[in-house]
Amino acid sequence: MTPILVEVIAPTFQSLEMACPSCNLIFNTMGLNGKERQSCNEEYPEDWKEALSYLSNCISEISRLYRHRVCFKVIEAQSPLGLWKQIRHRVFKYPAFIVDGKKTYVGFDCEELGALIDQRIKEGY
Repeated sequence: MTPILVEVIAPTFQSLEMACPSCNLIFNTMGLNGKERQSCNEEYPEDWKEALSYLSNCISEISRLYRHRVCFKVIEAQSPLGLWKQIRHRVFKYPAFIVDGKKTYVGFDCEELGALIDQRIKEGY
């Protein structure tokens, strides 16, 4: 059985961390180590950090509940793919969840997202 794909469109702080090995090599060569990059993350407003933390906890909880039945893909909202997904699925607030490319949900209610996943499971994905 193929897992249900849940795409999450949200702004992330990952773009500042530059977690890829190539970016780390370039930044380390320039003398910008993790401490300087981490300080950029600390400048974000507290409510943004709380929202990202809540979103992370929601994804973890749903992953724990549905284990092998769901697969999450987090997409940076400002990336070309994120912008395309927003236009394609007509979602313009964050976080936006796209369940198997068919159903969408915008908001922070994990129970509502769980209901969409349950509905997709009952449809026999």
